[in-house]
Amino acid sequence: MSDDSLYTPGWVQDPEAVAAVVGAQPQPYFSMTDAADRETIPPAVFLWQAREKLTGQPWPSRNQGRVGSCVSFGTAAAIEATMAAEVLAGEPESIRDLCQEVIYAGSRVEVGGGRLGGSDGSIGAWAAEFVRRWGVLDRAVYGKYDLSRYDETRCRNWGKTGVPDDLEPEVRKYPVKSITMVKTWREAKEALASGYGISVCSTVGFTMKRDSEGFASPSGRWAHCMALLGYQEGKREGGWICNSWGPDAHTGPLGSGNPPPCGFWADASVIEKMLRMEDSWAFSALQGFPARRLNWYV
Repeated sequence: MSDDSLYTPGWVQDPEAVAAVVGAQPQPYFSMTDAADRETIPPAVFLWQAREKLTGQPWPSRNQGRVGSCVSFGTAAAIEATMAAEVLAGEPESIRDLCQEVIYAGSRVEVGGGRLGGSDGSIGAWAAEFVRRWGVLDRAVYGKYDLSRYDETRCRNWGKTGVPDDLEPEVRKYPVKSITMVKTWREAKEALASGYGISVCSTVGFTMKRDSEGFASPSGRWAHCMALLGYQEGKREGGWICNSWGPDAHTGPLGSGNPPPCGFWADASVIEKMLRMEDSWAFSALQGFPARRLNWYV
C-alpha cells in the first residue's frame, strides 16, 4: 500500500462469509432489482452534491485514524449518500452523520460473532447485514453514550465487544431496509443513477496524488473499503471514490463535480476490477431498489 505507515486499511476478504450474507437477501444481486437494466442513464451523477444542496455544506472529509475500521466508514458514507438522494426525491428521510463505531462493532460481533478476534478489520457483507438487520445511529448523545464525535479507542474496543446491549434498542429504530451486491461497473452506474450509494471493498490500491483530471492510478495493494458516490461518462469514464483517510491524504486537482478532497476519481476499468472481488454493496432505505429518475442530475 502506498504510504502504508501513514494510513490504515482494514477489509478482510472472506468469500464464504460474503456468500452467507448474499444467501439471506431477497434480492442478493443488484442485477435482480427494479433499478437494474435501465435503457438510459444520465452521463454523470455526483451524489455528494445532493447533500451539499440540502445542507449548504461540503461533503465531510472523515478520518478513521489508526483503526482498521474502513468498512464502517465506507458503509456509512454510502448510506449517507442514499439518504441525501431520498430527501431530494421527496421521500421521508433526513440528513444525518452516522456513527461508524456502531457499524464497525455490529459487523464484527453481532454479525461476525467475534470470529476476527483481537485484530482490526471487518467484511463488507457483515457491515451491510448489520445495518439491515439491526440499523444505524446518527451522531448524538444517547444516555451515557456521547457519540457526537468519532473516537478511535471506542471504535477498537467496541470492535471487540460489540454494540452495548443497552444501546441496541436505539440502533434497531433505524434499519436500512435493503442491501444488494453490486458486481459490475454498469450496475454501479445504474445504482448511482437511482440515488443508491455503494460501499466498495477490494485489494486495489492507488497513488496518493491525483492527476490533472482528479484521477488516481492503481498502485500497490490496499485491503480497503471506500464508497463509490458518483460517475462520469464521456472521454474519460470513471467513478469518484470517497476515502476515509481525511482531507489531506490525497493531493492534486479534484476533478469533475467539485468533489471533496477526501477522495479521487478512478477509471471505469479499475472500478470494474474492484467490484469483481464481490464484496461491494448498495443500500436502500426503501423496501427493495425501485428505479428513480432524480431531478438534480448534473
